[in-house]
Amino acid sequence: MGKIRMEIQSVGEIICNEIRHRILEGLCASGERLNVDELARTLDASKTPVREALGRLESEGLVVFKPRVGWSVSALTMEEFADLLEIQYALRLFISDNLLPYIDKLDFDYLESVNRKLQNLLKGQDYFQIVQQNDLFHMTIFSIHSNQAMVRRLKELDGLIRLQRVRFFEQEKTFFPAIAENAFIQHQNILEKLKSRDADTISRVSREHFASIVGAYKHLSRNMRENVV
Repeated sequence: MGKIRMEIQSVGEIICNEIRHRILEGLCASGERLNVDELARTLDASKTPVREALGRLESEGLVVFKPRVGWSVSALTMEEFADLLEIQYALRLFISDNLLPYIDKLDFDYLESVNRKLQNLLKGQDYFQIVQQNDLFHMTIFSIHSNQAMVRRLKELDGLIRLQRVRFFEQEKTFFPAIAENAFIQHQNILEKLKSRDADTISRVSREHFASIVGAYKHLSRNMRENVV
């Protein structure tokens, strides 16, 4: 009996992980409807474990369920998005302030290549790839920290925020290039300060960068609300 239960749980875990992967990697867009029958066919599973997986993902904030409508990928309001940005900001600052003991683990050549690719992606309009590349830059740095539980939580939060960033930038195409280009320049500055191994300087440039990003999104939020009104 225990073996059967374990096999059922492992199948449910696989389904949950697959749906989560599709959402966090942008294969399912923010606000997109999720059809249980279609997911069951695609994943070669019955509908029961698919529903259970969606229920678990709802508790993680990745999907929502509405009566008579069904399941869909979460689509945050601008206010909710701003709240998550502030949580992300706090986690990023804590990790950045405590990176010094782990800096030797960083591959600076790789980080510079990630940032160069970000600059090249700015020439196109694939917003998801641009945002994903930006997140890769930061998570590559944060992942060296010893508190892996915090790193995992930050990665999950990045996934939620990434969906909304892409959605908002698809609506507001004038403001986006300025934010992204400025991020590339600030990334270069962060790398230089990390190489200096000066804790105070690393903390200062990290705070300036993350504060400028939060400030830019708040500015975008005000613009979008004014346009709606």
